[in-house]
Amino acid sequence: MKFAATSALVAVLAIGGARVAREAAERKAPQVIADEPYAPAPEVAPLLALGYRELAADLLFLRLRGYFGGTENTARGIAALVEAIIALDPHYQRIYEWGARAITLAGRGVDNAAYLRAIAVLDAGARQFPGEWKLPYLAGEIYTQDLQTTNPAERRAWDERGTLLTESAIRKPNAPVEAATWAATMRTRLGQRQRAIDGLREMLLVTDNDRARARLLDKLADLEHGSANELAAELLEARHRFEAAWLAERPAVPASMYLLIGPPLAPSFDLENLATGGRELVGTQPVERLEPPDDPISSGAGPSSP
Repeated sequence: MKFAATSALVAVLAIGGARVAREAAERKAPQVIADEPYAPAPEVAPLLALGYRELAADLLFLRLRGYFGGTENTARGIAALVEAIIALDPHYQRIYEWGARAITLAGRGVDNAAYLRAIAVLDAGARQFPGEWKLPYLAGEIYTQDLQTTNPAERRAWDERGTLLTESAIRKPNAPVEAATWAATMRTRLGQRQRAIDGLREMLLVTDNDRARARLLDKLADLEHGSANELAAELLEARHRFEAAWLAERPAVPASMYLLIGPPLAPSFDLENLATGGRELVGTQPVERLEPPDDPISSGAGPSSP
């Protein structure tokens, strides 16, 4: 049964090759140029897999590697294969970074549309693997360095998005701290100098790499127009305070995670205060007791005589 399914998959994947050969023969082209390989649309790829989705994904990846290794590959053809593989096996971690890079390094047809398809691949990978720093970092590079436009508003929007992705990437496990200098450079270009300074100071609190710390200090000194030695002394003191708070309040989590989530919440809270936001509402104060007016009869004093 498995052999029959494999044969069916190979036959389905070979349709594209047969179609290319037939069209080339009909055109009688004097020069042989490799056409884009057949790739099933993402919405129908799982149906064509006949239940063997991972196997179909592996076969398509073999085709993708062969096509990318050729001299006439196109960004559109590579993107179609990558998107089909993701639809078949969204947990195939390697395909996201490898596929996005292949799209941007294609031999022909690498334009803004291709870059945006590569970014969509990386975004899908980031949703599947939120702890992987390379995916948002590469997407940030494409936004800030590869996408081209003459529209200032569009350029700024892309730079903003790319910088946010870069900043999110450098806060993930195993991310290179040196990338923080690039994020600071982009913030400075966007006119957000203080945000660049704050980001560098934050990275200096959590890094233990001496070489990376030296680069961050140089960049920070350049932004603040101060002395690197003075900044080093100031930040060393701030780092000691940070480490003391981190180890006292959340020693089980990494320093970068503590920087994001802060100290633990109080073990208990006042439900009334939570419901009212700390405000005194009408009716929450005790009702003042009003004494009845003096009754001349009950007090023993009769009516006055005429």
